[in-house]
Amino acid sequence: MILKIADILKNFPWSFNSTAELPWLDRSRAEKSLQKARQQRRISEREYQLLDHWRELGYCIVKDLIPATAIDNLVAELADLFFLESAIPGLRIEGIQAENLPASLSHEQVLALDIEQRKALVNSIWRLHAFHEISPAARSIFDNQNLRDLVNLIIGKSCEPRYSINFLHGTEQGLHEDMAVFYVHPANHLVGVWIALEDISADAGPLIFYPKSHKNIKVTDFFPDYPAVNLKNITAAQIPQYQDYVNQRAQNYDCQSFTAKKGEILLWHGMLIHGGGKINNTLLTRKSMVIHFIAEGGDYNDRALGPFNW
Repeated sequence: MILKIADILKNFPWSFNSTAELPWLDRSRAEKSLQKARQQRRISEREYQLLDHWRELGYCIVKDLIPATAIDNLVAELADLFFLESAIPGLRIEGIQAENLPASLSHEQVLALDIEQRKALVNSIWRLHAFHEISPAARSIFDNQNLRDLVNLIIGKSCEPRYSINFLHGTEQGLHEDMAVFYVHPANHLVGVWIALEDISADAGPLIFYPKSHKNIKVTDFFPDYPAVNLKNITAAQIPQYQDYVNQRAQNYDCQSFTAKKGEILLWHGMLIHGGGKINNTLLTRKSMVIHFIAEGGDYNDRALGPFNW
């Protein structure tokens, strides 16, 4: 049975308070609060520069937080994944864009393919969700305390890593805001983290983003019933409407590409518009790991009601 939006709202296990407190850097007095923290030496000069950049532009870039050995170990695990002798239980390869293959395969199904099919699959677009639950190398990055401390500072509350995705190639993913695909309450208590596992070429379909697009905008501007309803459980007819809405907004801002060096990390605001750049050279990889942090107690994904679009 397909539930209507009214049914979802009636059965939704919490009520949304649109006046709930925003993260400190989203508030009207954020600039003064940040300057005061600097004057009182509650943050370092380096932290002030990062946080002020986030406040104004909706993102910041850091490096040297993740040990190079952790990155190398993860890259090695990913390289071997399609050529192991035995399958990893529970592992699925998602978002597959390879000829004559479905969009999702279990690891067992992948290893059952002949060697040439597996080689072709490796060189196609795909992703892994929650690889940190299987891979010690991915877990060490997922649990990195330096990264968590920075996210806590940005949000002003204790946050936790909740989701991870690993990519070998660019995705050319459409423009979107992460708040639109997660059920987060209070609003904006979400930070996206994109970690370059290698040097990223401009021709490999790098992450693209639109600085300042997080400002003067609320997730409820398009999703008035958020967090009960977001992009995952709106009607199918509304999905292209959302895409048009984001694409039109993006035209008001300059586009930047994250052509990162290995180990560089982009952290971005939950309302910052971003997506995947055009892949000009399909032979190039774009090895990366994405982690989404949410303030503790703020992830309402398990309470969301379907049907879901994916």
